[in-house]
Amino acid sequence: MLSNAEFMRYSRQLMLPDIAEAGQITLKQSKVLLIGCGGLGNAASQYLVSSGIGQLTLVDADTIELSNLQRQILFRQQDIGQNKAKVAAKQLQQLNPHVNVIAIDTHFNSNNATALLAKQHWVLDCTDNFASRKLINMHCQQQGISLLSAAAIAQQGQLMLWPFARQSYPCYQCLFPDLTDSAGSCSSLGVLAPLLGVIGSLQAMLLIQQIISPTFNARLWQFTGTALGLSSYQVNTSSACPRCCHQTE
Repeated sequence: MLSNAEFMRYSRQLMLPDIAEAGQITLKQSKVLLIGCGGLGNAASQYLVSSGIGQLTLVDADTIELSNLQRQILFRQQDIGQNKAKVAAKQLQQLNPHVNVIAIDTHFNSNNATALLAKQHWVLDCTDNFASRKLINMHCQQQGISLLSAAAIAQQGQLMLWPFARQSYPCYQCLFPDLTDSAGSCSSLGVLAPLLGVIGSLQAMLLIQQIISPTFNARLWQFTGTALGLSSYQVNTSSACPRCCHQTE
């Protein structure tokens, strides 16, 4: 049920026929694990919390640096040197006290994956490297937890939907079987600050839609900042992926 305060807070959202009270209650009952509290995580988390997600768990062991402030808009000058997840959680809790925001000061890895994923309904991958994305993909696929991954660099961004709770394959490695972190990152190639807001906001919007009404199978969206263009593609299982190819035989 929604409280009177929640009805007032979410009133503009409740007006939408495809959300209404039933959809808002579904959001309130949802638990999301967000991995990576950088630019993408900063943007996505704010809209998830303001929209009334029930529980948001933030996972990141990094500390805030001066160079982060250009695009990681939850953080301030006085936050430099503090843990990203903890600072973000404090800010987000002030944004909406009806949401349970949890901060975990750690890196997602194979040793803690099972514990971190336990009882979660969705995972948002907001990390900034291929190794982490592949690891998160592998554990979500194994445990049947739906994953929404995002990436942003220079003036280009990507969204990748992997609804493992109802479709065990394809997966991230079907799409990018050979990519490694030698391809570059924000620290080596740079990134335009608003791009993180665009992709992170799209990530939150897509997640909300899929929580309320799951419609898409595995899918890729590509955003080009220079042309302000968004393209969408269906993803199919690849024989190059060792975790998926045998399942299609």
